[in-house]
Amino acid sequence: MTEMNTARSLLYAGPAVVLSMMTFALVVYIPAFYATETGLSLAAVGAAFFAARLWDAFIDPFIGYYADKTHSRWGRRKPWITLGVPLLLLTAWWLFVPGSEGGKSITYLLVSIFLFYVLWTGVQIPYLSLGAELSSDYAERSRIVGFRESAMFVGTILATGVPALVFTSGNPSIGQILELFFQMSLIILPVTALLLLWKVPEPKQIDSHVPSMKETLAALRRNRAFLRLNIAAFLLWLGLHIYNAGVLLVIQHQLKLPTSIFLQLVLIQFAVGLVMNPLLIKLANRWGKHKALGLAAVLVSLSLPLLAMMPPADKTSAMLVFALLGITISPIWVLPTALVADAVDIGRFKGGGDQSGMYMAIYNLMVKFALALSVGIALPLMQWFGFNPETGAGNGALVAVTLLLPAAAFLPAAWLLFTYPLDQRRLGVVQRWLARSAHRSEIKA
Repeated sequence: MTEMNTARSLLYAGPAVVLSMMTFALVVYIPAFYATETGLSLAAVGAAFFAARLWDAFIDPFIGYYADKTHSRWGRRKPWITLGVPLLLLTAWWLFVPGSEGGKSITYLLVSIFLFYVLWTGVQIPYLSLGAELSSDYAERSRIVGFRESAMFVGTILATGVPALVFTSGNPSIGQILELFFQMSLIILPVTALLLLWKVPEPKQIDSHVPSMKETLAALRRNRAFLRLNIAAFLLWLGLHIYNAGVLLVIQHQLKLPTSIFLQLVLIQFAVGLVMNPLLIKLANRWGKHKALGLAAVLVSLSLPLLAMMPPADKTSAMLVFALLGITISPIWVLPTALVADAVDIGRFKGGGDQSGMYMAIYNLMVKFALALSVGIALPLMQWFGFNPETGAGNGALVAVTLLLPAAAFLPAAWLLFTYPLDQRRLGVVQRWLARSAHRSEIKA
């Protein structure tokens, strides 16, 4: 395994800054841009993004599988990052800055978003897999993921803060903000990717056996710890995205604050999360990553209802609650992929290959499925129970769905995590067995 000092961990984390900015743009700005500033209908834009989400979920396992099968003198992950980054930037240009004519065509949007997701996944899965493989140490894995997720928080902070600094006069269009995002990505992503490729050595492949797709899926089914982790992760992200689907409406109708304050609150949440990440990693390694994540699920369930207790139009109280959410929600962003890395070793112990790419792909698939399902649950339930976003009537339904319903997902996830079977001691036993097995194989060879 690669010796991961602080400098190498920082260099590995660098590309996550832009990946986070692009994620923010995809969620917050791009659908609104194509629906309001290009002349396309809301129905057409909604259908295009729904189809793109299905496509994105479909290609994840294939990217993970073929990334695991890659063999080159530069390793398995770096070739994907090397080829993927320039192509990702090209498709980001098409999607973020479509031009006056291209953006008016639904065909242009469909082709751009489909290509973007292919390149996005082609970079993201190998990048996450590389992070899982940089160390076999239980605590070191948490530290590496902590650096990467801190970089993700920095990306979100830049996405919310830089437009406010650049567009100091006037109200910028969404298209102008997206063009700024692309310009920032064009500078930051190539530099950070080159530093990673140059200074962070890719570990030698642990297992030369490359299972077939059938063998891979069979090995995943045998890995009960990984299956349990995926159920817990799905529930965590389902609860979090149900909250995300309604939080802007809560700010507007329950807190009686202007919609423009939303980005300030997001900035506070992620800034606090960034500051607290080092302490989070220390506590997770001391208590166990699974227990720290389970505790976070319980604390988020207790934190969200505080937004319903805030006095109307009280900006300071809202900021304090979002600062608290920065502490309680951060573990959901940081810890799951470190646990996935541990589950890969269990998969090897149960007869699977060195399949970090496939494991990360399956985890990503669960996250995306939770995102798609959350919107399908949250918005119809609000309407069913009587919330009307045009008049603000039925705030009780808005509060119940956005702030209370997530607990129905968080609390079962907490139980699954508190009873998760893979802790630091058991992982150490498995890794020592794997090391002895590898040593015997080398002697026979």
